[in-house]
Amino acid sequence: MPVPWQPNVPKVPKSRFNVDAYLHPSIERPGSFNVPGGYFLEDDLQGFDPAFFKISQAEALWMDPQQRKLLEVVYEAFESSGWTLDDVSGKRMGCFVGSFTNDFQQMVGNEHDFRHPYVATGIDTGAIAPRISYVYNLTVKYNT
Repeated sequence: MPVPWQPNVPKVPKSRFNVDAYLHPSIERPGSFNVPGGYFLEDDLQGFDPAFFKISQAEALWMDPQQRKLLEVVYEAFESSGWTLDDVSGKRMGCFVGSFTNDFQQMVGNEHDFRHPYVATGIDTGAIAPRISYVYNLTVKYNT
């Protein structure tokens, strides 16, 4: 039985892994999957400019691509809305991010320098919203 596939969804990039080694039409087969593609952050990650976000090159190397991409997307969202960074800086504004994969953590876990100081915040999906809030100076003011 062939694997059902929607042609408009990109295939898994060869740079990720050999999809054919795990692809099987039955999801009941242990160690396999039946979805040969998806959406991946690949080529567009090379253009990230850490200096623009006041992040060191060393820190940027250990940041999950999700964090890098979201910093750019948030900037684009502000820009598209007509807001300047001065309009949002220091203002009472919430930042909420949903993230559920830790692919980057799994990929860098075998690296020699995995104990680098920037790893903790770079791979933690729970650090994405606080990082965005910090970079754009978004604040939450509590009534006391």
